[in-house]
Amino acid sequence: MPVTRKQEEITLTIHRAAHEIGGNCVEIRGGKTRLLFDLGLPLASIKQNKPARAYRAPISGVYNDQTPEVSAVFLTHAHPDHYGLIAELHPQIPVYAPQAVINLLRHVAPLLGQSFAHVRFIALTPYKRVKIGPFSITPLPVDHSAAQAVAYEITASKTRLIYTGDLRAHGPRAFLTRQLARRKNPDYLLMEGTTLSRPAKKAETETALQLRLQKALADNKKLPVIYFSAQNLDRLICVYKAARRLRKTLVLDPYSCFVLEQFASLSSAIPQWHWEHIRVYFARNSLTQKLKPHLLQYAPKKITLSEILKTPERFILKDNFALRRRVLARTQQVRLIHSAWEGYLKEPDNLFMQDAKTYRLPLFILHTSGHADVQTLKYLVRELRPKTLIPLHTERPEKFARLFDAPVRVLQDGQTLLL
Repeated sequence: MPVTRKQEEITLTIHRAAHEIGGNCVEIRGGKTRLLFDLGLPLASIKQNKPARAYRAPISGVYNDQTPEVSAVFLTHAHPDHYGLIAELHPQIPVYAPQAVINLLRHVAPLLGQSFAHVRFIALTPYKRVKIGPFSITPLPVDHSAAQAVAYEITASKTRLIYTGDLRAHGPRAFLTRQLARRKNPDYLLMEGTTLSRPAKKAETETALQLRLQKALADNKKLPVIYFSAQNLDRLICVYKAARRLRKTLVLDPYSCFVLEQFASLSSAIPQWHWEHIRVYFARNSLTQKLKPHLLQYAPKKITLSEILKTPERFILKDNFALRRRVLARTQQVRLIHSAWEGYLKEPDNLFMQDAKTYRLPLFILHTSGHADVQTLKYLVRELRPKTLIPLHTERPEKFARLFDAPVRVLQDGQTLLL
């Protein structure tokens, strides 16, 4: 049977994130093959106590109460604004993702109230192509503040498209983003633009940040309590290295130890709970309760608050609410350090900021973004030389035409483009 023109057509639809940061969902279609790249929750969902169902993007044939018509979902990394809606995914639709992403979604996400037990995950190998229908999909590792983040190169017939996901080039894997830039002359580049709604400045490198962190953590007169996400592997490694160089001990909670275990297969250089310069504080919270079967394993490294306060100059505490409140009730000789997106501190219910105000403690903000600065985005466009540049994951898509030397096509959510 001859192939009709309709069957040969390749189309692109951004279901969500054409004009917002987060909630990513991109569909590429060829004939009967439909592929989704990311299926995320909008950022607004973080503070709203609603089920994932309330945030469904208007897509047919993907959700658990629909007849499945989507061939597969490909995830770029393990941040909820890119994966959160797979909780609503039909169980017959496979989800392709790097192994570290799968580990987090299978084992860590349930601790945080997210269930993906119904999802059929398939692990991707970096740079190894997957063939589905008319499409070849290649995962391309990039630098981001999430473990094993990837971009995707998608080819079909004479069309080649690159979807960046989230990326940067100022972290320890900046070379990966530079390797992505060698994929010259794609027909379409779907590029994130998170930082275009922020003040234009060059991002601090993780190496430079580590030096500043080490200086802040070196004060032996105050006990450092540092807030960062346990899933931000770069930051955890950064703090651990500082602890080693300062001959101090990093105190983690069981949740952080469990998260680190999910990354153990990536590299033998990733710190683990049983390493030197690490102790474990059994925080009295719901996460510790959920990890009860693991506590016996962590017991040889257990430390009490009394031990910490007896020689506070020897320790660096990875923040958790239960430990911080107990420390502040006993002493205000504390240095509070926030190493996450600064926007969290502006939220009225931010408990870390509330404690800083209540106890009249200065707050040290030491962080660098997980997203590319404008200089890096310009570098990518200059090196890749796409025939068409499409904004994504940005609140300022109109800036693309002014900033980047490439033909720009701004899409609306739900708009379909014939490639």
